[in-house]
Amino acid sequence: MDMSFLKKFTETVSKGVSTATEKAQQTVEITKLHSQISGKRKEIDKRFARIGEAVYQAYLEKDLRKAESQAIPECEAISGIRQDIEALEDRIRELRNEKECVCGNTVSFDTKFCPTCGHKFDIPEPKPVAAVPVSEIPEDSEIVEAIVEDPVPAAKTTVAYCGNCGEELKGELRFCPNCGHPAAG
Repeated sequence: MDMSFLKKFTETVSKGVSTATEKAQQTVEITKLHSQISGKRKEIDKRFARIGEAVYQAYLEKDLRKAESQAIPECEAISGIRQDIEALEDRIRELRNEKECVCGNTVSFDTKFCPTCGHKFDIPEPKPVAAVPVSEIPEDSEIVEAIVEDPVPAAKTTVAYCGNCGEELKGELRFCPNCGHPAAG
């Protein structure tokens, strides 16, 4: 066997292991974030119970104004906790490479238009990529192609395409995620 083949095979396996490790770490982090969100929601429930108890006590005393001094700090704390939850949910979407539309639909980060409501997303500036001078590229670099065979033939499905830009429309979308054009339906 050729040594360069073994080297490339080893590199490919190493990349696969690295990717699997990264995915596992991402899953662990997302699980921790969900746990934090759950704890914060329980704290909100406790604060709602305190508000309810204060209101009920004030009701029994026939003066609901008495509940105000207890309810307002609890409400302010709930608002802060909800902001914390929103930040944790944003982090989860970031880890999953997703973003949330104004309509509440979650879409892939690179989606230009919401497939549910047609909202146009701002396109972020591309991050600068470090250029490598041609003189630094090794002359003996080869491209290794992996051939993946599908053991089970795919079932025939009807594929729809956007009438405006030609983007493949997966599922029952109402708007093209690439150009925002209404899907024919």
